[in-house]
Amino acid sequence: MAQTLLARGGGLPNPDRVKVVEAFGKVCKQSGDSASGVALYKKHCAVCHRHGGEGGLVGPDLTGMAAHPKEELLIHILDPNRSVEGNFRLHTVTTRDGKVLAGLLASETRTSIELVDSQGKRFLLSRDDVEELQVSAKSIMPEGFEKQMNEKEIGDLLEFLTKRGQFVPLPLDKSATIATDRGMFFADDGDLERLIFPDWSPKTFKGVPFVLIDPKGGRVANAVMLNGPNGNKAPKMPKEVQVPCNMPVRAIHMLSGISGWGYPALQKGTVSLIVRLKYEDGSIENHELRNGEHFADYIRRIDVPKSEFAFALRGQQVRYLTVVPSKSLKVVGISLVKGPDGSSPVVMAMTAEAR
Repeated sequence: MAQTLLARGGGLPNPDRVKVVEAFGKVCKQSGDSASGVALYKKHCAVCHRHGGEGGLVGPDLTGMAAHPKEELLIHILDPNRSVEGNFRLHTVTTRDGKVLAGLLASETRTSIELVDSQGKRFLLSRDDVEELQVSAKSIMPEGFEKQMNEKEIGDLLEFLTKRGQFVPLPLDKSATIATDRGMFFADDGDLERLIFPDWSPKTFKGVPFVLIDPKGGRVANAVMLNGPNGNKAPKMPKEVQVPCNMPVRAIHMLSGISGWGYPALQKGTVSLIVRLKYEDGSIENHELRNGEHFADYIRRIDVPKSEFAFALRGQQVRYLTVVPSKSLKVVGISLVKGPDGSSPVVMAMTAEAR
């Protein structure tokens, strides 16, 4: 990668990434060419990243990036090491015969590890052949993207990534708290306590697209589960998480409506989850979602009047519900806040419908 950057840009990337971001900052105030941005995405990004169900799986899914402002995306592109999620850190393997491989740790077992490099090439290695495995604080995405694309091209890419259609999947990757392919409430090996889709590709329900996160064998948190007083895991969960949003919203669609210790385990009418909207004028709006009305227990299909059965996951269920903002102002942030009852609510995906 360093040789590629040298060839294209005539030198190594500037180590002062803050200055690089500042130098390109004006493109965030300008309109770009979205069609050109699509072509640039396919050329430079699709090997590692997925958008709209197409592309690689090395880096984060970019489908929901329209929920973020351009300024934030520019930082991720030009200064990828500023904030790195654990599952996208650079792993370096030295083999016993002296080879050095670097990339994303895609999977691991007691006998093998699988590494995916920045070009999407996979390496399956026996642990017996591994001399050393190191985890870096750096991202698998290399610095120096400005060596591959000029100012206008970066502006076009940002225009494409922030272009909104009718539906914008809201990314849960930074707010997710639990991997649902492991026991969620008592112990990792609890088989009945899991929510597992047959595959983790995007799903559609009632015409609304939802982007799921692949938990990758329990290594990646793929859903929001909030605090509850019961079990071993729920008491350790947060009482509130933030979900990015940066648009006027007609409706917020959710694959949720399920909880541990939900109805009928607890009485109807108690507040399980509060969806708190923050508008651009600073005002706050709370939407209370109630046990036995919006929420039911996850363990089997249990119908309640204000959400709909959406997917059967083995014997367990995921439901669908909608929150409708009362204002036409831009929603600049969404908080998922635990209600006061004894349930532990779960949210697997969220999609905003543009106003």
